[in-house]
Amino acid sequence: MKSYNYKSFKIEILYEDDQLAILNKPFGLLTHKKNLNDEEPSLCESLKINFDITDDEPLKEGIVHRLDKFTSGIIIIAKTIYIKEELKKLFKNRNINKYYTTYVIGNFLEKEMEISGNIARQDKQRTKFKMTDDGGKDSLTIVKHLETFFGSVSLLECKIITGRTHQIRVHLSNIGYPLIGDRDYKKNLEQKFMLKNLPNHIKLFIDNFSRQALHSSRINFKHPVTNDLIDVLCLLPEDLKHLDKVLRNG
Repeated sequence: MKSYNYKSFKIEILYEDDQLAILNKPFGLLTHKKNLNDEEPSLCESLKINFDITDDEPLKEGIVHRLDKFTSGIIIIAKTIYIKEELKKLFKNRNINKYYTTYVIGNFLEKEMEISGNIARQDKQRTKFKMTDDGGKDSLTIVKHLETFFGSVSLLECKIITGRTHQIRVHLSNIGYPLIGDRDYKKNLEQKFMLKNLPNHIKLFIDNFSRQALHSSRINFKHPVTNDLIDVLCLLPEDLKHLDKVLRNG
């Protein structure tokens, strides 16, 4: 698999043709800068060095959609203005299927569940979001339960039908299943009690996990130029592999 280095990050190229590329964004890397004064490393900056991008959107050259800084995995890159607009149409019409893997606190009891409702910014902490009946944007996530460990931690697959900021994190924390490592949407006292069945060393490992355990693991869509079906998988990064190993081995 091809890859390139940018700053301290290794970025894998999962798929590439003349119009677009699909990359594996490492956690800890911004998708794009917030403003011209932002000096933090970003995926967008790496594109200018490693790809021939023809795009005039300031700060978002080649960027079609985004992942949170501490979410890892699949992201689509457009090489031209035309393909960027075509990909945006696919996203808008919900013709791109996006799947995420996550580990949450709690024993997820449903085999499959739809979570819907409007999402809006929180009133006081404007960088965080909430479910609301007053305004906001509609959102829909389909959650599939894959496995539960010690009756305390669940492995889930989440398919997002809409792409709202922090959508999976907000949806799951709202119904009582916060993501491991999520510092913005933290577990409450009742959810902390859910970890009582875990051996102490695993509980300590989970409490100190460094980022939200969320990974964009699969994407598929019909290529807007060739009409070929593009179906790309992205394996878990090393930190989530280690988390999975700790949970399985006790």
